[in-house]
Amino acid sequence: MRVRASGFGFICLAVSLLGGLSVQAAVTPVQTQSIAPAYAIWGPNTTFQGQDPLVFSKFDPGLGTLQSVNISVSYSFSHKVSMTFGDSSDRQTISLTSALPQTPTVGPTITLNGPANGPLSTLLTATAPVVTYTRSYGSPGENLPQSFSNNPNQFSPGSPFFLTPDGMPDNLTSTFTGTQTLAITDPSQVALFQGSGTLGLPASANFGATVTGTGNNYAGYLVTYAGITVSLSYTYAVPEPPSAALLGLGTGGLVLLGRLRRRRPSR
Repeated sequence: MRVRASGFGFICLAVSLLGGLSVQAAVTPVQTQSIAPAYAIWGPNTTFQGQDPLVFSKFDPGLGTLQSVNISVSYSFSHKVSMTFGDSSDRQTISLTSALPQTPTVGPTITLNGPANGPLSTLLTATAPVVTYTRSYGSPGENLPQSFSNNPNQFSPGSPFFLTPDGMPDNLTSTFTGTQTLAITDPSQVALFQGSGTLGLPASANFGATVTGTGNNYAGYLVTYAGITVSLSYTYAVPEPPSAALLGLGTGGLVLLGRLRRRRPSR
């Protein structure tokens, strides 16, 4: 009976000590992929230089238990704008707005979707502010035709003909940037990120523009370019080092118990 009690004691000791231990959290190295600023009409099936740029390695379950997927998205939007006043006997006004008439409050947008191997879902959406570029020209003494733009190769920043967003004289590049972060913990979504191989995060970008003016001898355009950088890491749980030793203690107790039983003489 003492031999049995000793073996059982090993097991009880290991189980009781393990019950009081917590798991240790770890984070994988950050993976980073980008889409360089491009004409902002691209979708999940768009390739850049023949490749799908937002592809990441899945989490290896052999490392431990995946707890969360950590995503950070840095984005940028930039406008290329130009307007030209033609011959006219009256003063003219041209207005370029970075939104469509039917959605006047929605600026250029980037959407990052969930893994391509899962159901269609949206992880996050980034939107640039709606801005307007307005100029009036054609008073007596002002030479026509006359162009305006934000192209530094055409006009020097600070020139009266260099365009900046209305109310933003210091925004010489007409660029808008930001960062959003997301932690995915829902088990059904987390499961899509683990396994072998890689997964793609489909993304899309779109923009609209409205050009209005007085008179009938003017021209203008506004084009948006959009780019993103996606950083991804995995937070997972692993047993603390003492856990393995205690598990060995319990197993050793079972082995010792078996050996002692074999050594006892039969009756």
